[in-house]
Amino acid sequence: MSVKELKAILDAHKVSHAHCLDKSELVVLVKTQVMAKVVTKYDLLANVCHDSPPGQKKESGMSPLEAGSYRVHVQNKGTEQWYEISDLHVQETMPQLVGLSESYMLIYERHKSAKEVTAEQSMFEEVN
Repeated sequence: MSVKELKAILDAHKVSHAHCLDKSELVVLVKTQVMAKVVTKYDLLANVCHDSPPGQKKESGMSPLEAGSYRVHVQNKGTEQWYEISDLHVQETMPQLVGLSESYMLIYERHKSAKEVTAEQSMFEEVN
């Protein structure tokens, strides 16, 4: 991006750039001040998978979701350890394997924006 475009982005988000002397400083400002507000980040909480039984053919009258079994990968956020759960069987798994499995449903948690965190802190301070 040009210097003019970077300054326009900063102006649109009401970020002062008067102290910036070169383009690299403008880029840093955009990354730290603008992108932190605009970009939304998510953490994967769970990955639900469906495993069809071997030999299940498309021609059979049974729905593929009625046959087979489900398993889920979940993460213990305290230890960051992933587990694979199938019925009553629970085993540790590597995070790389979670990304390789065929997903039926993914469950994410959105990171709170800086604005939301500030609002929560001010509400907490008012209560206490």
